[in-house]
Amino acid sequence: MENAIVFGEHDHLVGIWTKPVNPIAREHAVIIITAGMLHSAGPYRLHRDLACRLAENSIGTLRFDLSGIGESFGVGVAGESTKRASDEVRQAMDWIENEHGIRSFVLMGLCSGADDALQATISDERVCGLISLDGLGYRTPKYYLHRLTKHYGKRMIRPSKWLSVFRRLFSDQSDSEMPSSLRMGTDIREYPARDDAAKMLERLADRGTRLHFIYTGGVAEYYNHAGQFHDMFPRLKHRPEITTSYFEQMDHVAYMYEDRDLLAGHITDVCSGRY
Repeated sequence: MENAIVFGEHDHLVGIWTKPVNPIAREHAVIIITAGMLHSAGPYRLHRDLACRLAENSIGTLRFDLSGIGESFGVGVAGESTKRASDEVRQAMDWIENEHGIRSFVLMGLCSGADDALQATISDERVCGLISLDGLGYRTPKYYLHRLTKHYGKRMIRPSKWLSVFRRLFSDQSDSEMPSSLRMGTDIREYPARDDAAKMLERLADRGTRLHFIYTGGVAEYYNHAGQFHDMFPRLKHRPEITTSYFEQMDHVAYMYEDRDLLAGHITDVCSGRY
């Protein structure tokens, strides 16, 4: 069911093609894009599990390593990462079209893979669908309200939290301060301005591209409640091409097996037209 392949203009990209269990012809195939610096299996084998679930539903899937990641050689890695990723996704679509005659594709990406998937969707009209997991996110007034009530509100009623605050205020910070070399850095992901993002999504919807945005509780720093997507993009609220889901109990990489199983089933339903 799984075949390792080498493809690309320089034969430098390595991936796994998971063929459908049932030979019923599908109009589209799914391409799963690398999440961050992880190889094609995905976090805790999420991508592999998803590809198998899709295969059971007669959908072929290609998951591959972007250049310089996993088993793919770093050929032509200079330049802007999103543009390079878009070009490599194009080469993946070319391979599927040449080998299996499929000319329509659904792209799926997690985290930075979602950013790459969005850019590739914009760049190639063969993409008929996008599944973005913890992708575009912008804070809204309701975001801060939920942050206050859910995050800080629970802590304000706990005496231990007030005690720790007083200890920090009146203790010597020099001995306990974290060394600068160990402090958390800032996320390197960059989103377009919100208005620009809204226009991009509107153009894709006008093109007939189906867009499904999934968010988890693991990105509470910018998305923390169901319905926030429509607060971010009110002009897109009634577009039937755009749907969203929110899994508050799930962390960013779906660490729990139950969460990965739920996510794989949900994405399969979306790709199969059952959602």
